[in-house]
Amino acid sequence: MALPPPLSAKDEKSFAYETIKDRLPLIVTRIVDFLARHRTNFAKQYGEDAENECKSCISAMDKLRYEIARDKPILLLNDNHTDDIHIWNEYLQKEMDQGKVISWFQSNWLLVECYMYRKIAEAFNLTAHLQHVDPFIEMKQHTFYSSVQAIDVVLAQLNIDIEQTTDPVNNKSTIEQQFYNYMEISLWGNQCDLSLSGGANRSQEHDPFHQITELKTHILINHETSLFNYLYDQQAYLLNFDVCIDFVLDNAGFELLTDLCFADFLISKRLCSRITLHLKCFPWFVSDATKTDFDWLLEQLSNSSSNSVWQIASKRWQQHIQNGQWIIQTHRFFTLPYDYSYMQQISSELYCTMSQSKLIIFKGDLNYRKLVGDLRWPLNERFETALRGFQPTSFVVLRTCKADVQVDIDLKVGQEITKIDPRWMVNGKWAVIQAFFKKQTEKDI
Repeated sequence: MALPPPLSAKDEKSFAYETIKDRLPLIVTRIVDFLARHRTNFAKQYGEDAENECKSCISAMDKLRYEIARDKPILLLNDNHTDDIHIWNEYLQKEMDQGKVISWFQSNWLLVECYMYRKIAEAFNLTAHLQHVDPFIEMKQHTFYSSVQAIDVVLAQLNIDIEQTTDPVNNKSTIEQQFYNYMEISLWGNQCDLSLSGGANRSQEHDPFHQITELKTHILINHETSLFNYLYDQQAYLLNFDVCIDFVLDNAGFELLTDLCFADFLISKRLCSRITLHLKCFPWFVSDATKTDFDWLLEQLSNSSSNSVWQIASKRWQQHIQNGQWIIQTHRFFTLPYDYSYMQQISSELYCTMSQSKLIIFKGDLNYRKLVGDLRWPLNERFETALRGFQPTSFVVLRTCKADVQVDIDLKVGQEITKIDPRWMVNGKWAVIQAFFKKQTEKDI
C-alpha cells in the first residue's frame, strides 16, 4: 500500500509550517530567557564554571534559533555519552544516505520537532553542572499553581467517589458514569499543553465536572462506552490480578494530575489490577511529564498542610506505588524520532511488555501523531490502516486535536465541523476518545 506523504512545513498553509516558523523559535527564546535569569544562581550554586556553561547553553540556543529560521541542514548529534545518540544518528545518517534534504522546513514535521527537543537536551548534556536542569520547569509548575481551584474540585470529588464503597456487580451504572467523568476530565486536561502555546500559560480555570458536560459535543469520536464494557468484562473486581494497563502520559501539571485521578479511579474501583505509568526520560515538548515532574506533583500534594483534600489523595497514590499497583517507568523510545510502527523493531522489549497489557491508554496529540505516522491521511481513512501494523494490544487515545491529521471521521462530518470552526484540527478545542480493539487469536487465548 502506498502511504500518504508526511506532514511537513513545506506546505506553507499547514500547521507544521506555523509551528516551525513561529512556535519553535518562541520556545527556544523562552529557554534563553530562563538561562539568562538563572545564570547568577547557577554560578552561586556550582561555581564560575556553571556560569560559563550557562553562557554556552545560551549560545547553543541562539544558534538553534538561527538554524530553524534559516532552514539550515539538520546535523548529527554530538553528546556521545548519552544512551540514545547512536539510535538518533543512525536514523539521521540513513536519511542522509538516501539523498534526502534534512532541514527544518523541508523534512517531515515529526522528525524536526523531535530533533529540536533532542538538540536542547544536547546543549545541557554537554555541560558538567547543568545536565539535570529542566529549562521548562518554571512554566510547568506555574501552570499547576494556576489551576489550584480546579485541582481542589477534582480531588475533593475523587476522594468522595473512592471512599464510597460500591460493589462493581450491583452498582455497575454508578461506576460506569464515574468512569466517563474521570476519563473525560483526563481527556480535556490535555488542553494544558505548553508546546501548543509556545510556553505561554495554559492553566485550567473552570470546574472540570461542568466543563465535561459543556464539551460533550466536541468529542468527535467517543468510544468510552465500549472501553468501559471491555474493562468491566476483564473482571478485575473478582480479584483477577492479570488486568494490567499501560498509561503513556503526556503533559505535567494539571493534565498529569487528571491522569493520576483517572488511574486512581481505575485501581480503586478494581477495573484493573496494575497500571504502568510511562514518563519521559528528559524534558520534552515543553510540558511533557518527567519522573521529576511526577515526584514534584506528589510532593506538592503531600506537603499541603492546609489542604486535607490534597493530602488524602497523595497518601492514597503513594500507597498505590508502595504496593506495586502503580509502576513508574521511563523508556528512551518515547523520545526518539520513530513513530509507533517501528516500536517492535527498535524497542522490542517495550513492545513485548506492552503486548501483555489488557489496554494501553495513550494521552495527547504527539502520541496520536506517532500512532498514525504523522502522515497526511484522508480524514475518512480507517484507524487500523493508519496504524500500519502497530497492534501490541487493545488501546485508546485520549487526544485534543492540535495537528492537522485525524482519521476515522466521515468526510461530511469533517466539512460540517470546518464550517463551525475552520481550525478545529489544530486549536485543541475538539477531541477524540479513539479506541482500537485487538482481535483475539488462538495464540492470545
